[in-house]
Amino acid sequence: MKKNLYIIGAGSVGGHVALNIEEYADDYNIEGFFDDDPEKVGTEQFGFEVLGPIDQALELRHEALVIGIAFPRIKRQIVEKLSVNSTLVFPSLVHEQAWISKGVKVGQGCIIYPGTAINYGSGIEDFVVINMNCSLGHHTEVGRYSSFAPGVNTGGHSTIEEAVDVGIGVSTLQDVRVGGDSTVGGQSMIIRDVKPESTVAGVPGKSVE
Repeated sequence: MKKNLYIIGAGSVGGHVALNIEEYADDYNIEGFFDDDPEKVGTEQFGFEVLGPIDQALELRHEALVIGIAFPRIKRQIVEKLSVNSTLVFPSLVHEQAWISKGVKVGQGCIIYPGTAINYGSGIEDFVVINMNCSLGHHTEVGRYSSFAPGVNTGGHSTIEEAVDVGIGVSTLQDVRVGGDSTVGGQSMIIRDVKPESTVAGVPGKSVE
């Protein structure tokens, strides 16, 4: 018997999950979206109804939700809001065409897109989104709420701390640490540690603040 799955966010990430759920998990039925955009509430998005604002999800009991939002700080706010309902479940969705080495730890509420490869010894904490065709070197650590755009490549022993927004095509050298709540611009090459709450871009990556 299939279980119900509700999606938080009726945008691009949530829509991708809704349209392709069978390729992530064959034991869920999509029941609809929750989204705070009043123009979406009551409409059909990606073939499913937007049932109401996100607060309405707090009325659910013992149901599964996925946070279909890439923006790290928004994800964190939503999870903190929903955490008052301890009956909610947040499964991780790993696409059937992703490759994850034995021994890799993946937390709850993650979405790992097709074409992604995660090498041995790595750890993916809760509510991380890793978009298409990313490559994570061995012993890469990714903190809660972080999001990778397509085509990110991390060198071995890289650490991406909590709530980091990593842009399309970013690469890191091995042993690099990117501090929490940072933003890394697309196509950047990170060759040294990045301080928390920084915005960096370029080749090599430099602060743009």
